Amino acid sequence: MTDHTYSMDTQHVAGGDGDVEEEMDEMLHPAKRDRINKDHTPIKQQQLKKMKPSKEPEDTYSKILQTMQVLSLKIDEQTELLKSFERRIEANSVACKVNREDIGALQEKITVLQRENSQLKEASAEHARYKRRWNLRLIGLPEKDGEDTREITLGILTRIVPVSIERLRESVDTVHRLGRRGDAASANYIPRAIITQFGMRIVRDDVWKKSREARVCREMHIRFKEDFSKDDREARAKLWPRIQEARKAGKRAFLKEGYALIDNKRVDPD
Repeated sequence: MTDHTYSMDTQHVAGGDGDVEEEMDEMLHPAKRDRINKDHTPIKQQQLKKMKPSKEPEDTYSKILQTMQVLSLKIDEQTELLKSFERRIEANSVACKVNREDIGALQEKITVLQRENSQLKEASAEHARYKRRWNLRLIGLPEKDGEDTREITLGILTRIVPVSIERLRESVDTVHRLGRRGDAASANYIPRAIITQFGMRIVRDDVWKKSREARVCREMHIRFKEDFSKDDREARAKLWPRIQEARKAGKRAFLKEGYALIDNKRVDPD
């Protein structure tokens, strides 16, 4: 019995690999036998192919370099533009400095010219006043067609000053009416004034002084006035109320050519 058992074991051993595997399968648990893959055979592991390096990094570097070059060119252009602005600003600063100096010089010249102009205007006005000091205005004498203004005026003057008509003819230079003749039908018709220009200042002053109380002036409702320029007439019109006020206050007040004297102090219309 023992020999039989041994011989069976020997047969099983000698039977080959197939029998052994079957026997081992029978010895395993059924659940494990189901998980065994009998068709599996070891295979040679495949080697992975080496990937060629991509050219994308090189392209990216090239693009970055190109962009940096473009930016560098733009920066250079901006830098040159800023330098150009700096040069222009510097040139403008120099020009402004020159202009300020020129303006200062011109202002000084203007000041001098204004002072000279004021002096010339005053000199011209004084010259005009000086010439007018030989004149008298006759106010209120009615106008007539074809009148001889000179002979009429000489006839009036002979009644004001005790001078012969021959001397008056020698002393009186020109006699004429001022402005254009007005319309007699107009409600505002006023006889034009007569300008009498004397050749001798002493005769003019004598007529001016005596005409204020002359009988002929009262009878004919006429009067003689000094001949002032338009500016002087306007100044006297402005100053006359102040003269009246000063006189009422007991002060010595007089009107002059373009100004007033109040207690020997000059008063201008402005």
